[in-house]
Amino acid sequence: MSYINENFLNLQESYLFSNIAKKVAKYQEVNKDKKIIKLGIGDVTRPIVPACIEAMHKAVDEMGTKEGFKGYGPEQGYVFLRKAIVENDYKKRGVNIEEDEVFVSDGAKCDCGNIVDIFAVNNKVAITDPVYPVYLDTNVMSRKKWKL
Repeated sequence: MSYINENFLNLQESYLFSNIAKKVAKYQEVNKDKKIIKLGIGDVTRPIVPACIEAMHKAVDEMGTKEGFKGYGPEQGYVFLRKAIVENDYKKRGVNIEEDEVFVSDGAKCDCGNIVDIFAVNNKVAITDPVYPVYLDTNVMSRKKWKL
């Protein structure tokens, strides 16, 4: 028999950024003459730069060949990528770091959610208010004791 993690029932009803978007839309409806600077969820306002488009096309073309196909990457990230990060992001700025000190993940949101898994359930976690929602939600879902 399967059991539900009842901690999911402790999550807030709505995602913070959905609430912000609804409040901003309501305010804009009433205040059409007001200019709003949105500091909530990221809002992409510019197209992708040509250098990125060119690199993505090159990568797609490479992955479309038997010789260039890479499949799933290694857990720490591709060596060529870690090397490029060391050379272009660190050494150029005078920071001495080695390739084996670089970890390439699938993104900060997943990392924030997954890092709580390394801590025991009986740890106490302090969470600021306001907070990025994933910090609170992942602790609630993983049964951590938390305080706002």
